[in-house]
Amino acid sequence: MITDFQKSDKPKINDNNSNPGISIIIPAFNAETTIQNCIESVINTGHKPIEIIVADDASTDSTVDLVAEISNSISKNVHLVRLKKNSGPARARNEGAAAAKYSYFFFLDSDTEMLPNALENFIARIPDADAVCGHYHWEPLNNTPVAWYKSLLNYYLFSKSGVFEHDVFLGSAAGIRREAFEKTGGFDASLKWGMDYENEEFGHRLSINHKILLDPSIAVRHAFPNFKKLTITYFSRVAQWMMLFMKRRKFEAGGPAAQNIGLASMAFPVFIASFLGLLITPWTWLLTGLAAGIYLWGYAGFFRFTLKKRPIFLPSVILLNGYFCFIISAGAAWGILAYLFKQKP
Repeated sequence: MITDFQKSDKPKINDNNSNPGISIIIPAFNAETTIQNCIESVINTGHKPIEIIVADDASTDSTVDLVAEISNSISKNVHLVRLKKNSGPARARNEGAAAAKYSYFFFLDSDTEMLPNALENFIARIPDADAVCGHYHWEPLNNTPVAWYKSLLNYYLFSKSGVFEHDVFLGSAAGIRREAFEKTGGFDASLKWGMDYENEEFGHRLSINHKILLDPSIAVRHAFPNFKKLTITYFSRVAQWMMLFMKRRKFEAGGPAAQNIGLASMAFPVFIASFLGLLITPWTWLLTGLAAGIYLWGYAGFFRFTLKKRPIFLPSVILLNGYFCFIISAGAAWGILAYLFKQKP
């Protein structure tokens, strides 16, 4: 895989094993509404030594000015790296890493806020691996039914199995040893904004020679997109993931792309179609029952989790889950067709 990652010319600072320095790397593009809260959440963890590098991807709003103001008034440990042209989160993360001085990198998205114990839990877990991923907390930053659906689902899927070995690097909340990042070559900078699978691609490359763990205790809160944007995102990401799946023939170890969730999502449209088929012929009952069983196998635990955490959202969560199962199935079908007809993602 070809990347454009260049190692930093800065001398690496030797870290104290009991309290190592961390370079927080945040790619940002037009993030004026979220970047300050994101940076302040990192500062509020209280971890030292630390540096916060915002890699601005040629923003056209006031992101750069806000970061400069934070650096001047709140913390001198906040640094700005500016890209000359808009190039995507993969390149922005690489540029941030090239400017970093510590031997541990932690990547964070500009629309997230780090929980106070996230870095403490990362430092406790990293001795067991080369990279450690966190995930989204079940409480979103924006209070909408769609945001609650996505945050509850992500948290449930990534936390139900405890700590596990993963093959995706979740760049919205993940730390890595500098040496492992550099040996793997960084993110694939040919992947632009909107392609949205630079984390999967990097994780698959990284996992060949390095160990990735997912630790549910490392969490960030996230501002999720609206209904329309989430629909487009689901379709696009599933289509691209399916193209990778057709090459690898392998589900992910956990999360939304685990085997039970993938099969359950595609079983729901089959259940609806076969259920309607009962109006024509009773012989579809077997298919209806099988599809319903597979769907509940994947999602019943999630519905119980929602009932426990936010029962008021359970009806909307069930409706949204059914809708997004249709979108996931459509995206998967599109990805398979694109793979068969040799279309690039």
